Amino acid sequence: MAIKKVKYQRVYENVIEQIKEMIIEGNLKPGDLLPTERELAQAFGISRGTLREAFRILERENLIETKPGGGRYLSRSIESVDDQNRILDNIERATIIELLEAREIFETGIVELACQRATDEDIADIVASFERWGDADEEDHTRPDQAFHLSIAKASHNVVLVNMMELHMDLLRRTLSKTLQNAGRREEVYKEHLQIVEAIKRRDAEQAKAALLYHLGKVKENILVRQLA
Repeated sequence: MAIKKVKYQRVYENVIEQIKEMIIEGNLKPGDLLPTERELAQAFGISRGTLREAFRILERENLIETKPGGGRYLSRSIESVDDQNRILDNIERATIIELLEAREIFETGIVELACQRATDEDIADIVASFERWGDADEEDHTRPDQAFHLSIAKASHNVVLVNMMELHMDLLRRTLSKTLQNAGRREEVYKEHLQIVEAIKRRDAEQAKAALLYHLGKVKENILVRQLA
C-alpha cells in the first residue's frame, strides 16, 4: 500500500483519511493487524503521539480495536456509501470538538492580547470584518467568519498566534458550515460576535474572553445537537 507524507496543517486528519482509503480500497480487511506505531509513524512522517490521536478517533468510531500487547486490528469494514459518509462525518465532528477545546485555550489568549495591543487601525479592521460577516450572502458566511477571527489574531501582534489561526482556517470554515444549518444559528452567531467586538473596543479583556468562551460553547452545543439529530 502506498503511504504519503502528511501535511502539517491537518496532521492526524490526513492520517485518518489515508487509513480510511486503505479500508475502502480493500487494503485492510476486518481482523487485519495494522502495522506497528513505529512503522506507521515513520511511513507518515509524524510523531507517534500524533498517530495515537488519529487512532483514538478511529477507536471511537469502532473502526479499529486495540488489544493489550497484541497491537491494533481493523474491527469492521465500511460497506455502503452512506456508512462511509456517516463515519467520516462523525470523525470530522470529533475533530471539530477537539479544535473547539483547543480554541478555548489559545483564543482566550488572543483576545486578551488584542485588548492590550490593538491599534486604532486594528480595531477598525476587526469592526470591518464583523460588518462584512453581517452583510454576507446567507449562502456563505464562512469566508467572512475566517476573516473576523483572523483579524482578532492579527491584533494580538503575535506572529505565532496568527499562524495558529491560519493553520485551522479550513476546519473553522467546516465548523461554521455545519452549525449554520441549525435554525436561528446565523442570528445567534452575529450577536455572539458582536459581544466579542464590543468588549475588544472597550479593551475589556475579561469580558472579551467571557464572550469568546460563550460563543465557543454555543458552537460546541450546536455541533453536538447535529450529532444527536
